[in-house]
Amino acid sequence: FALPDLLVDIHTTMFSSTLRRSCTAWSSKQRLVSVSPSTKSLAVVGNNLRFLSTPTTPPPPGMEVPPSPPSSVNEEMAVGIQDSTRLFIRHGLGKQRLVKISESSDDDVSIVSKWQQMMEAFLGTQVHILAGLGYTPDEQGLALYNQQLLNFVQAASPELQEDLRIKGRDTWREVLTTAFNLPKDDPMMNKEMNIVDARNVMHKVSQRMQEPDVLESIAKKCANIVTTDNDQMVMAQKHHIVQDVLVNEVYLGGDVPLVEDCGFGSGAEGYVRMQCVMAEHQTDPLVAQYIGSAMMKILTSAGLDMSSVAS
Repeated sequence: FALPDLLVDIHTTMFSSTLRRSCTAWSSKQRLVSVSPSTKSLAVVGNNLRFLSTPTTPPPPGMEVPPSPPSSVNEEMAVGIQDSTRLFIRHGLGKQRLVKISESSDDDVSIVSKWQQMMEAFLGTQVHILAGLGYTPDEQGLALYNQQLLNFVQAASPELQEDLRIKGRDTWREVLTTAFNLPKDDPMMNKEMNIVDARNVMHKVSQRMQEPDVLESIAKKCANIVTTDNDQMVMAQKHHIVQDVLVNEVYLGGDVPLVEDCGFGSGAEGYVRMQCVMAEHQTDPLVAQYIGSAMMKILTSAGLDMSSVAS
C-alpha cells in the first residue's frame, strides 16, 4: 500500500527471514491467548471477567472449517485491512512493539537491526489481520494478499486508488516516525516528491550501488563467512551483509553521504526520511529498472541469486 506492504524499502522486501520472524512472533502470541475448545466461554460484565454458563464445544468430526483465503479482494476488504492495520499501528500491539524499538539508542542497535525489527512489527501486524480473513500467517499468505490487492487496485477508479494510496502512505509514515522517534510533523517525512526528481534520486542510488568499492566490499565480506552445512544460515548472513553495506556504504557512506546529497539530512534520520519519501515511487517502471539492475549486481557480488532471495 502506498502501498507500504508493496513498496517497503528494497533492502527489506528481498529478505523473507524478516517476515518469517514476525510471523513466528505473532503466532506465538496467538497460541498464548488461545482458549481450548473445552473451556467455558468468557464475557466481560462491567469490570469483571466472568465465565458464560454454556461452554463451547468442538465441531463434530468432519464439520471443521479449515481457514481458506478469499479468492479476490474487494473495496470493503482493501479499505478495512488498511484501516485495521493503521489502528493496530496507532493503538495496538504494533504500536507497543514500535515504541519499544524507538527506545533503543543508535549506539546499542544499528540502523539495519532497528529497521529489521520495525519491519517485523509492521509485517507481523499485517499478517495477524490477514489471518482473520483466512490467509495463511506466513509470507505466502501476505504475498497472495498483495497480489490480489494489486489486481484490485489496477481495476479500481482513480478516486479509490488515490484514497488507498493516501491511507497506505499515512500508515507507513506512522510506522517510521514511531520506530525512529521522529516528530509526526517532520517536514521531510510529509514531503511528496514529483516523479522526475524521484527518478533522479534513484538513478543516483543505483549508480552508487554499482560502484566497484561497494561491490568489492560485499564480495569480500561474504567470502569471509564461515561455511557450514546450514545453507539457510549462510544465506541469512549474506543477506545481512548486503543490507548493512547498502545502508552504511551506499546511503550513509562517502565524503558526502547520499542522503545528504539528496537533501534528506544526515544519519539514521536522513535515511528514514529518504525511504519514507521514495516509497511513493518504487513501482514506477524507470525507478524499478534502476534498482532492479543494480540489485542484480549486488546479489551477484554476494554470491546470491533472485531464486535464493525469494526462497
